Amino acid sequence: MLFLAFDVEMLFMYPWAVIVMASGFEAVAEMFIFLGVLMAGVVWAWREGALRWT
Repeated sequence: MLFLAFDVEMLFMYPWAVIVMASGFEAVAEMFIFLGVLMAGVVWAWREGALRWT
């Protein structure tokens, strides 16, 4: 499940890299918001024990 979350992240980052030059700071701010939401999901999964191997 975590692989899918990070795989989808890469799908959004490639087009973002193309338009960041045209949009400037707004595109950078939106990407950090997106990464923050994704990181919140990873922290939640970590606290729930989803990342434990044993």
